[in-house]
Amino acid sequence: YSFCTLLKLSQPMIMTRFLATLALPISMFCDFNCDLGAADFCDGKTSSYSCSPYAPTPKDDWKTVRTNLITSLFGNSTLPERVTPDFIETSNVTKHFFNCGCLTRGTCTPEECSLSIQQTKLVFTIKEGDLVLNSTIFLTGNSSGIAVENVPVEGPVAFPPFPRPAKQGDTLVIFHNGHAQPCDVCESDHTGVIDYINQLGYDAMQVQMPLFQCNYNSTFGCKHSAFEPFQQKGYKTMRFFLEPVVLAINYAKSILKYKNIAMVGLSGGGWTTTMMGGIDPRLNLTIPVAGSIPCDFAHSSWDFEQKCNNDWAQTCNYTCLYTLAALESHRASVQVIHEQDPCCFHGCGRHARIQEYNRWVQSQAEGAFITSPTVGNVHEVNERDRVIIATLIDKLRRGGVTKSDISNLPFNTLYQW
Repeated sequence: YSFCTLLKLSQPMIMTRFLATLALPISMFCDFNCDLGAADFCDGKTSSYSCSPYAPTPKDDWKTVRTNLITSLFGNSTLPERVTPDFIETSNVTKHFFNCGCLTRGTCTPEECSLSIQQTKLVFTIKEGDLVLNSTIFLTGNSSGIAVENVPVEGPVAFPPFPRPAKQGDTLVIFHNGHAQPCDVCESDHTGVIDYINQLGYDAMQVQMPLFQCNYNSTFGCKHSAFEPFQQKGYKTMRFFLEPVVLAINYAKSILKYKNIAMVGLSGGGWTTTMMGGIDPRLNLTIPVAGSIPCDFAHSSWDFEQKCNNDWAQTCNYTCLYTLAALESHRASVQVIHEQDPCCFHGCGRHARIQEYNRWVQSQAEGAFITSPTVGNVHEVNERDRVIIATLIDKLRRGGVTKSDISNLPFNTLYQW
C-alpha cells in the first residue's frame, strides 16, 4: 500500500498526535484517502493491520440474542436493577454559556457569560470481583428561558429581561463524551454539547468513560487496556462501561419519572450509545456520533472494549447491535458518521456498503434505523450533527421518531452530497 493508505489504516488518533508534536499536519503528507478499495474489506477470518476475526451476525430470535448479549456483558440475563446512587449532591455551579461571540474578541469575560445554575451530581460505585470504580454523572436542567442571549463579538453580554426558569420536562437526553482530553481533568460539559441540549429546552445527563475525566483513577491512568488482565481472569469488565448508564436510566425512570429518554454520544461515547441501544429498550432514541462501523470495514483505532473479537461481539456484532437498537416499533437509532473523519469510521468511499447494511438492518427491525454521514473532517459533534440531534429529539418529544422522519434528515450525504 501507499504511505497514505498505510497512514489511514494505522492508528489515526495516535498518528495525528505524533505529527502534532512535530507541528506537522497529516495534510502535509497526503489528503484524506476516501477510496481504499480491497484494503477496506475484512473477511472475518484474517488478522491484519486493520482487521480482526469477527463473528457472523446471529440468526436466533432477536430478543433471545439480546438476552444472550446481556448475559455476556453482565453475567446475568437481566440488566442491573439498582436505582439509588451511592452519592448524590445538588448544588449551585457556574454554568458557562457557549454562545457568547464576544469571548472570541476579548470584549467580554467568561464570568460575564456565566450564570449560577443547579446541578445534581450522581455517583455510582461499580463492582466486579475485587475491582471497584466510581462513575460520576451530572444532571442539568432546561436553560432555554434563562440562557444568555446570542452575544455579538463586540458585546455587551445580555440575559433575558424576564427569565423563566423551566420545570422538569418529560424528555431526558443522556450525552456521553467518550475519550475526552485531557483525560485527568474533571469537567461537567467538556465540549458544550450539554449546554446546547439544555438551551434547546431539555434536561441532560453527562456520562463519562471509566478512568476518564471525573472517573480518573491514578492507579490505572487513562488506559482501558488496564481492564484486560481482569477480563482474562473472567471478570465482566464491560459492566464498568455500561452499568453506569443502565443505573442512570433506572434513576431517571423510577425516581425522576421521565417519559422519554434519548442517548447521544461521541466517539467512545458513540460506542457506548450503540451498546446501550442494543441492550436497553427503554432508550427510545439513540444517536451515536462517530462511534462504530461494522466489522467487515477496515479499522484499527478500536479501543480495548470496542474490538470485534471481544467476547460480547462474538454474541452480537455491530450490525446486530444496530438491529437491536431499532428492534421495537417505538424505537429509532440514527448512526451519525463524518465523511472525512480523521479518527474513526469515515463515510466517504463507503456509501454503497453503508446503504447495503442499512437495508439489511431495517429489514430486521420494526423501528427506524439509518446511517447519516455528514460533511466533516474533524472528530467532533459538528454543527450539522447538532441539527440532526435537535431534529430527532424534537420528533421524539412530539410522539416518536418514524421511518419517514429519518429518511428526510438534513445533511445526510448518502442522498444529498
